[in-house]
Amino acid sequence: MNESILENEKTWDAVADQFVEASALPVWGPFGVGDDLNLIPEIEGKTFLEIGCGSGRSIKYLADRGAKKIYGLDISSVQLKEAEGFNKEIIDQGKVELIKGKMEDKLEIEPVDVIFSVYAIGWTPDPVMTLKNMYSYLKPGGTFVWSWDHTLFTDVQYEDEKFVVTYAYHDEKPLAIKNWKKEGVTAHITYRKTSTWFQLLKDAGFDVVGYHEPKPKNLSRGFDDPKKYYSIQKAEKVPATFIFVCKKNI
Repeated sequence: MNESILENEKTWDAVADQFVEASALPVWGPFGVGDDLNLIPEIEGKTFLEIGCGSGRSIKYLADRGAKKIYGLDISSVQLKEAEGFNKEIIDQGKVELIKGKMEDKLEIEPVDVIFSVYAIGWTPDPVMTLKNMYSYLKPGGTFVWSWDHTLFTDVQYEDEKFVVTYAYHDEKPLAIKNWKKEGVTAHITYRKTSTWFQLLKDAGFDVVGYHEPKPKNLSRGFDDPKKYYSIQKAEKVPATFIFVCKKNI
């Protein structure tokens, strides 16, 4: 097994308490982005798989709007425990099934109408296998919607009272970020170019039918300090999030 996945699993268990109220549907990322885009127009009677379901807030959102069945996948047992408690009633009703596992491993589930992910797909060290799995889980005509940190946003930092590009956009090497969110934990992430994601999706068989780089909507969710990663000042200049809308057309 990929060592970075094992360490990320431990990391997410350690920092899970910081993400209980993280971005969840109808929002697709920090600063309240995407809730006006209607990216999942049909919910009632549909089946869903969430990749990186975290604390289960998006699951509750879909269930409240008539979703027929929702699978939630997450790597963190701590996150899933929170999601289980938050969604106990609808889990008991059989509307929700939580799965501890890795997006790179194949799931044995019934085909679904929609797969979605808010800031989880980009964590994979193996996007080829991950996207192959996503494609296989969808019914013909199914939809795959996912969001992630915009790569340009990660390349820009505040230095000497101005925003500058401090990392090469073309550099797609894996990063090991020490003390990520908490002392003593490491996050392993590879930031890929937008063009790389387009090609990976195409190679997996998806048709990309929508691509969004939304402006920030709710600046109160960010930091009023330009030195912070999710600073209001940076979000006003550089898109923090991209969102792909994809279709399986066979």
